[in-house]
Amino acid sequence: MSFKGMRGCNSRVSKEDQEFYDLKCRAAEYYRANLVPQRIEGVLNQMFLEKPGDIYGYLANYFSQHSAKASFCRLEGKELYDGHGHLSAQANVYCTIRNEVKWVCGATVPSYSERASVGGEQCEAAGENPTHRRALETALSWINQPISNMLQGLQPSDQAAIDKILSDFFLARFAEFEDERKTREREREEEESSIPSEVAPPVPPPSQAKDNKKGKKSMSAERTLPPEDPPVPVMPGCCALGATSLALAKSGAAVQGVPLYQHIRALRAEQVAGDVHMPFPMVPVLSCGKASPGKLNLLDEVLVIPAAANTLRQKITTVVHLQKEVERILNMSSRTGSMVFPVTEAGAMVVAFDRMEQPLDLLMEACCNLQLTPGTDLYFALHCSAHRLMDYSKGKYEVVMGTMKSPDELVELYESLVSKYPGIAALIDPFRKEDAEQWDKLNYGLTGHACVLIADAGFGFCPRNYGNEKLPFGVAGVVLKHVNETTISDLLHTTSGEQGAAIILEQSGSLSYDDYPADLAVGLGVKLVRLGGVRGGVHMGRYNRLLAVEEELAKQGILGSNRLALPLFPIPDRPVTPDSTETTE
Repeated sequence: MSFKGMRGCNSRVSKEDQEFYDLKCRAAEYYRANLVPQRIEGVLNQMFLEKPGDIYGYLANYFSQHSAKASFCRLEGKELYDGHGHLSAQANVYCTIRNEVKWVCGATVPSYSERASVGGEQCEAAGENPTHRRALETALSWINQPISNMLQGLQPSDQAAIDKILSDFFLARFAEFEDERKTREREREEEESSIPSEVAPPVPPPSQAKDNKKGKKSMSAERTLPPEDPPVPVMPGCCALGATSLALAKSGAAVQGVPLYQHIRALRAEQVAGDVHMPFPMVPVLSCGKASPGKLNLLDEVLVIPAAANTLRQKITTVVHLQKEVERILNMSSRTGSMVFPVTEAGAMVVAFDRMEQPLDLLMEACCNLQLTPGTDLYFALHCSAHRLMDYSKGKYEVVMGTMKSPDELVELYESLVSKYPGIAALIDPFRKEDAEQWDKLNYGLTGHACVLIADAGFGFCPRNYGNEKLPFGVAGVVLKHVNETTISDLLHTTSGEQGAAIILEQSGSLSYDDYPADLAVGLGVKLVRLGGVRGGVHMGRYNRLLAVEEELAKQGILGSNRLALPLFPIPDRPVTPDSTETTE
């Protein structure tokens, strides 16, 4: 009986009955305000007509469409080993989803700096390097406390707002780091200046190399080049920035129920419409650089870009067959029978060569046996890593063990190679960044050829500074990596508009079992991607993910044509000036 009916009978109403009635009124108003009766009635009527097999699953799917969007709850930082045996920082994301706190996903970025290891070996094993340990501990403390607190309540799909908070936090910490570094340097200079001159150690005179037989000049009189710039100090903990940004991007895709590449495409500043074009893989096949057992130093890697095949699966199959044919030729020429070739971290075979032409002749023979035409069916990219070969006392590059070449002589060598092997489509890091004149000379000397010059590790390139980097005039493209201090918004800005046409996306240095680089390449819309060789579970896992994305796009009917035309990137203008072809003394 209702409360009004009870009052009409002139009966006394207890306090408990009145409170219960008031509670029912508030509940009814609460449900009416949230449209609960209407929606329940609608779904029950619809479910009766459809008669699904799983009644409660049907109801769960219906009401999940009307539930509140997931919101960020907290971050959790953990230590994780990567493929190098280094401890890295993993950022785990927890979100509030339908009134429950749930783990959504995690992401790992190396806690050592790739820029710090440019031109040298990577850092020591985890636990043995105090700097690495301090960087890792700093990153974990940032993830677990300040960053986690600042992001609470945000939606994981709001990548721009998240990255803005992360970038502001990073810049504030960087300013503190720079102030401390300058203070330490100033204190050290004051201590050195306070040392009395009479106790200061004597400065030894410069050594002079004399050769009485040939009458050579002293080394101090020879033309020498200044050493490279000292490495930029890397702030400890900066990997927290990249790991958190990537983890939130993956979370944004997960809570929306879409693939990561689709989520990143939606974040791009320009209006993305029409077909999606898959990136072309640049696959390292041979490694014959300074670390190889042969005398050849210059070609750190020889990469193959399959161009003629229509689908990505056909492209990868072409590279697999080419590498198998290379192995067969090497084994046939071996006097000891079948050989086992070591494989680099990037998945390329390490082979000993003594001359520049040998690896290219080997690939040309393999292409001939497989009826592939270099320059049509596939192209070659030579990763030279010349910045690691400079002998600063002589001002020359040691291209082959015991054979030195000046920067101008190296220009002639590259021009000769490109003329002899028309399949060469790119030279990566052919000089140091300091040899700006030679970059320009080589760019001009390649007129008539579709070969482009690309900057990579020799520049310590960072996406955050893209557009501000002082690149030589002849550079047509750069290699982009998701390094530890890079946010997803940085990558989106770098690859937006016309800039994306001159970008090669490369997997980061961490060998983690994560296939996100494949989604990243498709989402960013880059033209070329380096995911490693066709050897190793990590690399093949990323290629398999790329194949899965291609199949999804084909089913949706938005897969664009996949043909590659030279040049790979727009070639910078090659102005003819009176001094452009002269050799400096």
